Amino acid sequence: MVAKQLSYLAGADSAGIVLGARVPIILTSRADSVDSRLASVALAQVLVASRQDSGA
Repeated sequence: MVAKQLSYLAGADSAGIVLGARVPIILTSRADSVDSRLASVALAQVLVASRQDSGA
């Protein structure tokens, strides 16, 4: 609820991923902007890179 309020009232971007899987699952809404979708992809890439660096 707070995330939606920040998005609509403050113009904030959000990123959505599902944790706990072997690979990050990008979770976006149909109403999300292109910037939010790109932020989700960037966050997933950061998680993949951090897992590769740690050897997991």
